Amino acid sequence: MKFRGALLTAALLICAAMPAVGQPTGEAQSEAMAADLQGIHQALDRLVELLESTQQRQQVELLMKRIEMRERRQAPLESRRRTAENEVNGLQDELKHLDAMWEQQEAHYERSLEEGEEVSPSDKRRMRDEFERMKAAITARADEARLRVQRAEDDLYDGRKELEILDEQLMELLESQ
Repeated sequence: MKFRGALLTAALLICAAMPAVGQPTGEAQSEAMAADLQGIHQALDRLVELLESTQQRQQVELLMKRIEMRERRQAPLESRRRTAENEVNGLQDELKHLDAMWEQQEAHYERSLEEGEEVSPSDKRRMRDEFERMKAAITARADEARLRVQRAEDDLYDGRKELEILDEQLMELLESQ
């Protein structure tokens, strides 16, 4: 509506500044000027409608492009999250396997003692330390992967919220047309 007021004001100023040379006088001049102003007013109304329609269409197109771009950014985030989750699952399996290996080693150690074989406690301690070191390394990698999962989920959440806002803006704009 600001367009209409500004254009109407400009048209009135232009008409008022036009020289009266060669124009009819008095009442005929007033009627001719009123008709000219009415024609200008109608043309300006059509121009304003066209500009408003173009502006709304451009806003819709811009929002659609923003939605499309945001959706394209979501796919790699989802992939990153799945990759990190798969890594966490794989590392958890490694930990289970390592624990099972340690249990087997402990059972072997106990059987060896029961059978009277000589088993060095320092070897058992050294082996236990190695298992603990391996377990700590795997746990640290799993923690890092869990952190990547959390970051990807946070980014996905932010993206979904942004998409919701853009969708709401688009719906409001379409309903206002």
